[in-house]
Amino acid sequence: MRVEKGAVPVLLWCLATTASIGVASLALRPVLRTAVPQDSIPVAAGDERGDRKVATQTLPPPSAGPSAPDTVIIEDPSSAFAPPPTSPGATRTTQAPPTQKSTAPPRTVDGWTVTTGSDGVDVYLKSFRSEGGDAVVRIRAEVVSLVTATPREGYSVSQAQNEPARLVVQFVSDSGGAAYLVDCMWWQGGPHGSVTKVGN
Repeated sequence: MRVEKGAVPVLLWCLATTASIGVASLALRPVLRTAVPQDSIPVAAGDERGDRKVATQTLPPPSAGPSAPDTVIIEDPSSAFAPPPTSPGATRTTQAPPTQKSTAPPRTVDGWTVTTGSDGVDVYLKSFRSEGGDAVVRIRAEVVSLVTATPREGYSVSQAQNEPARLVVQFVSDSGGAAYLVDCMWWQGGPHGSVTKVGN
């Protein structure tokens, strides 16, 4: 079979092109294999028919820290960017951050330290010292209460309160010959307190 001289260069060009394509595909095969994700999730037969919408996103491997999954599955791609559902008729409101109430500095009234609570009620606090012991008394909303009572050596402590507005703290000596009474009350719209010695 005779071949025309003009067809020889064309045949040589086709052979060279085919050989270069084959060499290039062999050289690129390892690169293409590494580009395919290793951890792939198979899709069921029903998913191929369009019964379920599946969107996959391949994440780069983390540089440090705990390992994370390589694939994230979103059941419905459109729901990934949809706003959260709200009930019918509900309106979205933005709330301002709570502001801290500034408390007034403590003040002194007749020896009582007065502070105002967060509810606006004044709290009266006073420490009473005696040879029988020390007591700290608090009055809030016209109710007198004992905070602490520490007897000195040789004394014991007890308290008596017949009504919320009055409290008596007693430091009695072990011999019973002496006692110190801390008497506190809310009277005529203000706090009152005194220390009285009884006996020798």
